[in-house]
Amino acid sequence: MQNYLEILHFECYNYSIMSLFPRNISPILIKKLEQERIITVTGARQTGKTTLCDSIVPQFSHLPHTYISFDDPDERLRFSQAPVMLLEKISTPLVILDEVQKAPFIFDPLKHVVDNVARKKQIRPPVFLVTGSSQLRLMPKIKETLAGRVSLLEVWPFSLSEMNGTGGIPVSLTELWEKPSRETMENFKEYSLAVTPDAKRKKVSTRDEHQKWGGYPSVILRKEETEKISWLKDYRKTYTERDVSDAGDIRNIDDFALAQKILASRAAQILSYSEVARELGISLNTVKRYVTLLGITFQTVTVHPYHGNIGKRYVKSPKLFFSDVGLLKATLGNPALESGNIYENWVFTELMKWKQLQPIEPELFFYRTASGTEIDFILSAGDKLLPIEVKSSRRADYSDGKSIENFMNEEKNAPAGIVIYRGDEIVQIRKNIWAIPDWLIFNPGDR
Repeated sequence: MQNYLEILHFECYNYSIMSLFPRNISPILIKKLEQERIITVTGARQTGKTTLCDSIVPQFSHLPHTYISFDDPDERLRFSQAPVMLLEKISTPLVILDEVQKAPFIFDPLKHVVDNVARKKQIRPPVFLVTGSSQLRLMPKIKETLAGRVSLLEVWPFSLSEMNGTGGIPVSLTELWEKPSRETMENFKEYSLAVTPDAKRKKVSTRDEHQKWGGYPSVILRKEETEKISWLKDYRKTYTERDVSDAGDIRNIDDFALAQKILASRAAQILSYSEVARELGISLNTVKRYVTLLGITFQTVTVHPYHGNIGKRYVKSPKLFFSDVGLLKATLGNPALESGNIYENWVFTELMKWKQLQPIEPELFFYRTASGTEIDFILSAGDKLLPIEVKSSRRADYSDGKSIENFMNEEKNAPAGIVIYRGDEIVQIRKNIWAIPDWLIFNPGDR
């Protein structure tokens, strides 16, 4: 049988990263495999999509499976000549189609096969597990041909809770989201006091490592700083020269790389396309195209402002965040760099990884009025709101809760708020507003 396990090979480490760092998204993928016909697993290159899929397959050992990688040019050629016939010939109930962004022609035949088999009610349709790393190639085809037939999952770099090696959804943040109350905070504070000194030291040390290097699997497994730096530089070079060129019509790669660096220097800030265009000496439309390319290749995410009170004037422009803080620092050329914006970007990535694990995934916004009142993040779902401020220092006080308190006074669906900071303990700074250490809120409930 073809061995398709994506193992991160380097001389001293000859084992699968999944055995060390279980993925929080695994149970969701397992459930979808039991319920859906087509599941598409997307995400940036080297986040562990293939490894995740491989770790799931043994749990379906009763289902023989077929693995096809479109990274192989021979496979691409073979399937391009007779895709429907080759897909119909597959007899296993589980089919993995890897790197499918390199074979966009496969989506129409895939739709045909799934629909055709489904019409033959005596035959159970196979389950197709599809992976890819470019939204440009994937999403239009999915929307055109597989609408209503496909379930999507995005694999991010490792979260802080995953990097601890225990896995598990951060219990504290989930409980706060489900029941933002004094009772929840008191229970959480009681738990925090029970964390042993050794466990706390480990959590803080892991947090520091994660905030410095990010969560790419290959970076985590490398022990030497020089190796980590080298990998991140190589990743950025490969991304710029290969992935971006594959994804879109870039006439000047050097301009794109410089734009990426300028955007990195403005991470977690209001995105002004015109300012970036002036700084680069290129057109506004070119900057917008560059930002779009960064987004569809999973390198950046734009977050839009929350608009609540109709009578208020709000900022309309989005904020830009990078999907991994290690890659953000590598783009800036300094892995040791620390700033309030970089810290806010790190909190953003942890919130994004957390929210996709929720039964009903909340939306993430920021809040800023034309007069300058600002809250870093707003979690929103239905009639529920949770304002979140971010502070990179190790102390939080009464003044840090002012914007949240004003927001809570205006929004009846925001009964509480939190400040995420780098401190040591949970502190109530205003009525129903608490400052919570980052190492505590983004970790699972182990002690």
